[in-house]
Amino acid sequence: MNETAQNAPAIQTGTWNRLGSRTYWMFLSERSEYATAFLILAVIFTLMRGVSVIPVPIVPYVGLAGVVCFVIFFIALAAAFLLSGLAYRNYEYCIDEDALKIRQGIMNQQEIAIPYRQIQTVDIERKIGERLMGLSRVVILTAAEDNEHTDYNESEGTLPAMDQRLASVFRDELLRRANVQKVVNAS
Repeated sequence: MNETAQNAPAIQTGTWNRLGSRTYWMFLSERSEYATAFLILAVIFTLMRGVSVIPVPIVPYVGLAGVVCFVIFFIALAAAFLLSGLAYRNYEYCIDEDALKIRQGIMNQQEIAIPYRQIQTVDIERKIGERLMGLSRVVILTAAEDNEHTDYNESEGTLPAMDQRLASVFRDELLRRANVQKVVNAS
């Protein structure tokens, strides 16, 4: 057993599990883009007030635009925190007896079940941002969905962000239950 698997949290079977504590922060970073844009605008408007190129009658309006952008920034940031918390609490998986179940959604909850016998492969993807946050994206391909002409879709299982150590243990557990051999790339 490697060091990653030894330090990884245990996966509980038969119960609904969350994706890991770091996932919340990824959800927050995805949902705070508008807040960041308004913060940048607020700083630009605030700095523009002191520029002598701007006509004097317009300076109060530029200052007001900066204040409005700051207010919108705080509202958007609060909304991002709230929506990220809701998304995190409502994205769960369950390793059951016969199938992997994934439940997601805030307003419209969706639950899918992927029988282990249909699982062909479990891929772990780690883009640079995910690696920096210690996260992995887990993609479960089934026999019916292995099509090179389609992008990943809702009918297969995708866990958008899972703690990196948990993702490896999760993949190994799914492959064991699906009775699929693990292939290690030596190059």
